[in-house]
Amino acid sequence: MSAPLWRQAFDAAERAVAPRAESLVRTEHFALGTALVRRAQTLASRSAQQLSARAWHLLNLPAGSDISRLRAQVGSLDREVRRLTIQLEQERRRGAAARPRAQRPTTSPTTEDSDADGAQPADGARPRPPRRRAQHPPRP
Repeated sequence: MSAPLWRQAFDAAERAVAPRAESLVRTEHFALGTALVRRAQTLASRSAQQLSARAWHLLNLPAGSDISRLRAQVGSLDREVRRLTIQLEQERRRGAAARPRAQRPTTSPTTEDSDADGAQPADGARPRPPRRRAQHPPRP
């Protein structure tokens, strides 16, 4: 059984065009043209981003680049807090294990101690605390 008519037309066109297209894309001029087009696209994109950032700043609003920078800073701080929390937890456990039995406190653990026992490792996601409701002044 022969191929459908549309497939025969496509194959014939491909046989005629493919060798010429192959020889074109392998030339130095094509590579140079592609590089120039890519540079122009990058330049246009950067210019548009800078222009929009200036416009947002004129309106005293943060630009996308500002938000990205702040997100990176918050992420870095979050990782640092997690690392310090785990370090503090390890130091507390070492200190509690090193004290003799008689010097250990006999009272129940404080809220801070029980919160520290639930410290999450830095590689896992922490559960978010519940959101607080807005506090309104008492009604007269």
